[in-house]
Amino acid sequence: MPETDPNLEAALGDTERLIVKQKADLLEAAVQAAANAVDLSGLGSFGEQANEYLIYTDEGGDGKQKFKVVETSEYCGFTGRCCCRPNHALTLHLFEPEVSTTSEVMYMDRPCKCGQCCACCDICQQEMRVYQGDLKSDNEPNPNHQIGHIKMPAMGGGFSPTLNVMDREGAEPFATIKANAFCCIGGMCCDHTFEVTDANGNYMGKIVKEKPEGLSQVAKELGTDADNFTIYVPKDMDVQKKANLLAALHLIDYWLFEDEGDFNCDVVNQRCECKICDLYCFGCVCPCKCSCGGGGDGDDGDEGGEES
Repeated sequence: MPETDPNLEAALGDTERLIVKQKADLLEAAVQAAANAVDLSGLGSFGEQANEYLIYTDEGGDGKQKFKVVETSEYCGFTGRCCCRPNHALTLHLFEPEVSTTSEVMYMDRPCKCGQCCACCDICQQEMRVYQGDLKSDNEPNPNHQIGHIKMPAMGGGFSPTLNVMDREGAEPFATIKANAFCCIGGMCCDHTFEVTDANGNYMGKIVKEKPEGLSQVAKELGTDADNFTIYVPKDMDVQKKANLLAALHLIDYWLFEDEGDFNCDVVNQRCECKICDLYCFGCVCPCKCSCGGGGDGDDGDEGGEES
């Protein structure tokens, strides 16, 4: 493991609690809503924008912004956002705005994966590599700056979403992140907690996907893919481990919550559909939805066919 970068040490050294808020993208929401309205929801991916997150600390109770995380990824291409969201290849850059808006404190690299299927082979196992320091202009991650590797275990943890956190690929995990859920994950009616334990099963912290508070936040989650998270870690935890857990939070968002509260209003067929939760089994993620409307497909449709 490389020595901890002084900028990373200064940024995360005293951290105990961070609040992560994904920015809502109105263009993305408008394109998806328009595609849904004409029964062409698949075209909504053409409006997919790179994610951006604002990270706050409540130190002193002032809700001060601590970091900004910006995604860079291809729009088109075999592994781009348009074709492969939310499993597309991407890099996340973490900036400390008070220090610099151009040089990262750390960055995270995620390859494209075949998501939402059984995690029986490498291509179906979510993963992310974590680096400290600044990603140089050639946009090639420096292996000498790698401080962690996060990967879904084979078969995805069974009935509970699980990630292993390691120093390097293939090393023994120093932490395991596991959802407090069985078979069912997601939904806007409650918080979703992912507990972090060490190799001996001892508590290290937790990541919480927060439920929306109030009608405005409910509407935001229904209309966009913006989510809110909180991460809790011991103040004296090693800084590189804190960085890996913060990276894992973002991987969890892309993996399980990018379509949280997905709402589809199909004007053409007079039908509304909303995702309630996801069913989870050995890495497979299957959305559970409820719908209403859409009448007129029964006897009337058959009679119309006979008349024509």
